[in-house]
Amino acid sequence: MVLDDNAYVTRFTSLKQTLDDPAATYWGEGMRDDLLALVPILPDQAAEAALFRELAIVEAKRDEDTCLDHADRALAAQRASGALSDEALYFMHLFCADFAVACTDDSRTEMHLDQAFALHGKLGRPAFEAFSLRMNKGVYERAYGRARMGLDWFEPLLDDLMAEYGPDSQQVRRVLGLLSDSERRLGNIELELAYAERSAGIPDVEAEEDPGKRVSTLTWLAGVRFRAGRVQAALAAFDEAIAHADAYCRPATQNFARERKSACFAEQDA
Repeated sequence: MVLDDNAYVTRFTSLKQTLDDPAATYWGEGMRDDLLALVPILPDQAAEAALFRELAIVEAKRDEDTCLDHADRALAAQRASGALSDEALYFMHLFCADFAVACTDDSRTEMHLDQAFALHGKLGRPAFEAFSLRMNKGVYERAYGRARMGLDWFEPLLDDLMAEYGPDSQQVRRVLGLLSDSERRLGNIELELAYAERSAGIPDVEAEEDPGKRVSTLTWLAGVRFRAGRVQAALAAFDEAIAHADAYCRPATQNFARERKSACFAEQDA
């Protein structure tokens, strides 16, 4: 057993050093498999908690739903051992919550959100992490039709983001888009349009590298304008999207822009 303990500690320590190195490139099946290979030689529940915490984070970053199962096992071992620090638990909950909100309809999502919130306050973590948690909480509540489709979270978050980053920041742009979608779900077309116009009016920095993102923004805005009865404004946005796609994008994106315009106006003619 001593040999197994030593083998485990040596191998896990080496992997952990890589995992903790911000400059390392390790995410993928290889790291997952290297961690899973240590399961048969786990020496105790403290080691189990630490190992499955790392597995949960690795798989969350890979957008794999097994991250939630690994987190369950880490938490079970934690209850028995108390081995993990609050900070270690915080990041596990943070990554699992981020994945679960975006990619699943899992009942464990709320637990990870709530635990991350509680530990954020306890540890005094940076404000930008709280902003991300608040946005995720709004998205989660919206998915279940609660908190005024998430508006109870998004509206105060918008004010705080504007104060922190400025009215033309990418963070503000993102939340304006969420506000627009929530108002759409509530049937408030004028508010949906107002938020959409504000969001689309903030340049998307990612569009500098991926011009297709500008096409997506313009076709989305055109659709909102069309639903709000601004037909000429919708046409203008579709035509701008098509021109942008023709100038900077591949044929698939060019076709997408034209198809979105045709589909929108086909509904009008039906």
